[in-house]
Amino acid sequence: MPSKLRFKVCFCSGEDPDFSASELNTHSPHTRGWQSVRFCEYPQEIGLQFPGNVHVQQLQVLSHQSKIATRIELFIGSPTDSERMTYQKCKFRRLGFVSLDSNERSNYQARELKSVAFDAYGSFLRLMIHKCHINKVNLYSQVGIIAINVIGDPAPTALVPDGGKPSLAAGGERGKHISPLDDLTFDLNFDPATAKHIRELHMAKERAVRAEDYDTAKRLKEAIDQLKEVGSRIAKLELKKRAAVQNEDYDGAKLVKVEIDKLRQSVGAAHGGGGGGGMRG
Repeated sequence: MPSKLRFKVCFCSGEDPDFSASELNTHSPHTRGWQSVRFCEYPQEIGLQFPGNVHVQQLQVLSHQSKIATRIELFIGSPTDSERMTYQKCKFRRLGFVSLDSNERSNYQARELKSVAFDAYGSFLRLMIHKCHINKVNLYSQVGIIAINVIGDPAPTALVPDGGKPSLAAGGERGKHISPLDDLTFDLNFDPATAKHIRELHMAKERAVRAEDYDTAKRLKEAIDQLKEVGSRIAKLELKKRAAVQNEDYDGAKLVKVEIDKLRQSVGAAHGGGGGGGMRG
């Protein structure tokens, strides 16, 4: 079953000092994302490197709410046999492009999440980010991406002699087979510790179902539902704590931290790890 693919940003044509491309390497409610420099030249380019050859089946891109690209071109890259695996030396094949809405209807408040299904093999992904939509809020003609998520499977080297047979389509059937736990919105709604705990409980529940231990499966499902509810509260409190720190309201931040710790302890005491011990994220 396809799952989240680990990657790291290995190339960036430019970045705002306060919004580094390295922000795209992790997902959490605190993710600030990448932004181009002010009055940059277009297109901007971001390169992602996977740990090895992969079969990419879905890409999710969460755009900034006002610093919005008109379109993003996608390319899959594979190293040649005679070259060491580097972004600069690999061979890229164009997959297609996705267009982004100007967001005028939401008054530049909502962020657009673009999900694209495709079928391609490679070790690198290149995003060519074209000129921004012009609006009154984007004073410096920048583009921004809050988060990127890639879904797929590891692939043997033998399957990627020429980058695969790329095909690209918005939405697509493949998205139906992806676990909600691998969706980008999951990690953006829960802090990393809570997300990890939920995944551990989910895997334990799946083991219980396979063993036909339905009482345990039911108990784990209830634990997951409660943890999601508490996790959502924790994520909001973490944002509140971060805002307090930025405003140098350290007494306020301390009070919020105490509330967060109480919520975490209540969940741990109620479920005692939920049977997820030994699992590693």
